[in-house]
Amino acid sequence: TEPHPTQYLVKVESDRWFGAGTVCPITFKHLILPDRHPPHTELTDLEPLPITALKDEKFESVYNFSHFNPIQTQIFHCIYHHDTNVLIGAPTGSGKTVAAELAIFRMLRTQPGAKAVYVAPLKALVRERMKDWEKRLKHKLGLKLVELTGDIAPDMRAVARADVIITTPEKWDGV
Repeated sequence: TEPHPTQYLVKVESDRWFGAGTVCPITFKHLILPDRHPPHTELTDLEPLPITALKDEKFESVYNFSHFNPIQTQIFHCIYHHDTNVLIGAPTGSGKTVAAELAIFRMLRTQPGAKAVYVAPLKALVRERMKDWEKRLKHKLGLKLVELTGDIAPDMRAVARADVIITTPEKWDGV
């Protein structure tokens, strides 16, 4: 908060010994706080990564381009080779959906039988993603897709058999 307090007093008490406690003052006289709005992460100047980096002909067949774009190249290793959480903040049309596909490919390789959930903010975007992935992921990889929106009643058997669930936040919350 502004203005910054001059100090905090931290009081520590034992839960086993009566009267065994102490008070420790922490001064903020020379406190240096980070910027409120740190700058975004700059893209590293990398050569575009070819789709052959997937090292799987089935996955490569999903794409009609030969190289990943700069953002996809930057995040490829983190998403395709590790199980860490990733937050990608990038403009519309910058390839975030390909990043989601890379995560799905990772899941297919390392966790057979697992399910991926793709949450889109609007029913129209769920429908669009469903049409695109039916052409590419369903036909080329044989994945079972299921759409969960308010327009279609959820068939829980289809959800149980699905590899990828495409849904809106409201419907996923209900499930």
